Amino acid sequence: MVWGAVSYNGKIPLKFVEQGVKINAKHYQNEILTSTLIPNISTLYSDNQWIFQQDSAPAHKAKSSQQWLVECCPDFISSEE
Repeated sequence: MVWGAVSYNGKIPLKFVEQGVKINAKHYQNEILTSTLIPNISTLYSDNQWIFQQDSAPAHKAKSSQQWLVECCPDFISSEE
């Protein structure tokens, strides 16, 4: 699997996930959001003014992932929107 993020200002380097790894909420939060999104987003948005949007994959919609976004992102489109 490959995770990526693109925006008007550019892109974040792709994150390749090893074959066979299950992307559950914990893996998504630790390996994708914390280790890939957050360290790289400031290169595109130094003013911290960005909105995060994702699809409806189970790890994205998980309550713990939604709570992580509340705590760590300046703004995001929730799984309910």
